[in-house]
Amino acid sequence: MAVPMQCDISQKEIAGDAAEASQVLTHNWYFSRKEIELQSPSRSDGIDYKKEEHLRKLYCAFLQELGIELKVPQVTIATALMFCHRFYMRQSHAKNDWQTIATACMFLASKAEETPRWLGELVVVAYKLIYKSDPSASRRIREIYDKQKELILIGERLLLHVLAFDMNIEHPYKSLVVALKRLDITHKDLVKVAWNFVNDWLRTSLCLQHKPHYIAAGSLFLATKIMKVKLPTSKGKAWWMEFDVSPKQLEDVIQQMMSLWEHSQNQSRSQSQTTALKDEKVTKSPIRTTSNSVKKEAFEKVLDTSRETTNAQTSDTGSGVSVVEDGDIGEPVTVKSDLRSSCKIVSVGGILGKSQVVDVNKIREKLKNRNLIKTMKRKRVEEGMDDYGEDWIERELENGIVLQSTHPEKQRNI
Repeated sequence: MAVPMQCDISQKEIAGDAAEASQVLTHNWYFSRKEIELQSPSRSDGIDYKKEEHLRKLYCAFLQELGIELKVPQVTIATALMFCHRFYMRQSHAKNDWQTIATACMFLASKAEETPRWLGELVVVAYKLIYKSDPSASRRIREIYDKQKELILIGERLLLHVLAFDMNIEHPYKSLVVALKRLDITHKDLVKVAWNFVNDWLRTSLCLQHKPHYIAAGSLFLATKIMKVKLPTSKGKAWWMEFDVSPKQLEDVIQQMMSLWEHSQNQSRSQSQTTALKDEKVTKSPIRTTSNSVKKEAFEKVLDTSRETTNAQTSDTGSGVSVVEDGDIGEPVTVKSDLRSSCKIVSVGGILGKSQVVDVNKIREKLKNRNLIKTMKRKRVEEGMDDYGEDWIERELENGIVLQSTHPEKQRNI
């Protein structure tokens, strides 16, 4: 049975956090890269940067999915993401369950962006998303519905105190749209790529390091590089001047973006390669597989032999499918031939051993003798002669008859 959402929150902690927030009164929510990687509260509780990055990805993905299920605008989702990022720059992951805090962030963001959702609806949707692999979650929510509502409300109060009641969030979307209009950019694919980059950077620590217009400028620049589009100028001004950014700081932002994007691309390639290898192992035979080159070589040998043995013996079933046994591999390879073909050829590599080769001349001679016998027999029937007459037997003995045996080495002529 899945454990319900929990949050290490008490009234004393809320009071303590409120006092701390009032002392700090921080409206500067931008941090250096060193502060984010080495000096976050989670680091002092033994959570390394890699683990914290993993947790950041988890709550960002959860908030995106939760916002889609609640049908709130992307701006509301972005605000919830920023609330969560800021919270964990003041509080530790070790003491605050990210699922509860993320749900509270969405509840507060829906109010801040004037797209409110009912608390009951939020609790039910969030709980089902957290335990979507558990089919009994929809029934269990009825039992803990009131407790979950109370938990989210406590989380919201803690969130407000940690954020110092600062709910004024600026997003890169506005700066991007204004710059696109001023630069008269109507390239739909370019705008879409730049917009998606903004969404991606809001899931990273970049939004904690740089102001929104820097992220918007870097996203547009990276989109033009990918789409191979040259940015225009507006009234003789460089494109980046429309964002009110300095070239040096913009260069730092773009370098971080390029590094993150390349890392993401490498991860995607490695995942696709791993998936391809797994698929290949599944489709590949676990016992023994005949290579295409071996099959092709066997097929060509059969064709060459069949050309030399035209008018050969017809199989008993009259089938136009011949079986070639590859002596080196030991696996039969079926070769489909024309239905008009009357040739049935079996390599002796799989019967008598690898060292023996079919003697085409002997086969041809035996077939000629057999055809001659059939011809003479047909003539005698037409002339009304006895097929088993002594004269016919004597003539056939002069030509020689091969006695068939199950063991080829015991065959002899009489």
